[in-house]
Amino acid sequence: KSGNFEHVQSTSASTVKSKSLQKQKKSWFIIKVLIALFAWAILFISTSSKYTTRADTSLPFFDEYSAQEDQIPRLEEETMLSATVAGLEKGNIYFYMYDHPNITMAGNVWDIRPRYRNFRTLDGANEEQMLEALAESPLRTFNMSKADLFIPPIPMAKILCSSGGNFNLPMQTLSEQETFKKHKGNKHVLISTTFSLYRQNYRSFTGMKPWYDRMYNMTVVQSWDPVSYHNALLHHKTLEWGDYQSNGVVDPSLSRRSVSVGLGANNNSLKLCLASVDKFHNSSNFVFYQSQTGPSVNNSTIYRHAPMTIVQDNGSFPKSSIGWGLVPEAWHSEFTSSKFCLNIRGDSSHSHALWRSIRVGCIPVIVSNQLPVYAPMFKSTLNMSDYAVMLDEKDLLNDPRKALLKLDNMTEDEIRVKIKHLAFAQRVIFTDHPRSLFVPAFLKEAVLAPEVL
Repeated sequence: KSGNFEHVQSTSASTVKSKSLQKQKKSWFIIKVLIALFAWAILFISTSSKYTTRADTSLPFFDEYSAQEDQIPRLEEETMLSATVAGLEKGNIYFYMYDHPNITMAGNVWDIRPRYRNFRTLDGANEEQMLEALAESPLRTFNMSKADLFIPPIPMAKILCSSGGNFNLPMQTLSEQETFKKHKGNKHVLISTTFSLYRQNYRSFTGMKPWYDRMYNMTVVQSWDPVSYHNALLHHKTLEWGDYQSNGVVDPSLSRRSVSVGLGANNNSLKLCLASVDKFHNSSNFVFYQSQTGPSVNNSTIYRHAPMTIVQDNGSFPKSSIGWGLVPEAWHSEFTSSKFCLNIRGDSSHSHALWRSIRVGCIPVIVSNQLPVYAPMFKSTLNMSDYAVMLDEKDLLNDPRKALLKLDNMTEDEIRVKIKHLAFAQRVIFTDHPRSLFVPAFLKEAVLAPEVL
């Protein structure tokens, strides 16, 4: 009996000990759950304030693309941007640049005709900058067998603008090169950004007339994207082209592939101001827009003159620089000291204003509904809605003041995102940026250039 009693007592003690351990484990489990919930709550609060999204989807610049992008967590967005930068910095596309003197036209004396000494020469300067950056790039190979692309550095704009300019010598020489004949012009990239070349309605009025068909297979780098525009007109019937609809009918692409780098200018004409949040907040002007009183074709005058009604505002509109032009010194000062810069459609969907806005680190406000298709800038790398505000043409026309005041509703987080992408766009577009990514971005565009459908 004594033994049985000891056994029962031992069993009872074990049961009590077991229950005690179970209670301890349960308590620890509850504590761990509470700690996890507390940590999750802190993370939720911090991320919800950090990843602020647009609260007002009725804003004129809130389009379907930006709406989709805003659903992506900001961390993922930053990771995607970092991956894009890393890919360009790695640079794995190599090119061969022809150096035959008949192609480069080296040593040629250029006598620019008087009527071309304004905006056409801007294109020439931009082409020179691009060719110089390519010539000095480590991605240039002198071994043709290792090249992915071939670039004939023909000074297209200079030939067009000069007295006695002749395209026959460089084009004939290029067509006789063994590599060109081997690829039948494919894999060859020609830079021709002046708007008078590679346009169907101008083809009979320049010295390039006999060469368009023979050079058709080349990828042509232009200020606009005729291939995508042509494809959109023919195969995307839902797109609204409005006042520019007729342009596409007479402007089928003169090359199989095209790359758009936008309308550019001479880097020396405007100092590069690196985009930053500090610069944005320190800028004294809310909006910058200086235009001319003269008319524009394609019904663009009404849009270009619409913001002028704000000049007569009663003073409630934030300090801005809006008017009919300024002397050069004042123009430069006001332009570089502005938070937002209006880029309104003109004779065509694109203008030099976008290049200038990006150049001075001012958030572009684009009023040109067809621009993202008609003339994107490095579209394989840059998305306009990332670094610019897309403002619908009708909203500006109906109530310019209301449309522009909505810019003031942008959150600090939205501004920071725009500035980050604007700073990235500067690296991609400008050859003189201290950390320029122009060359690898240019080569990427050439490889991914769309073809005529």
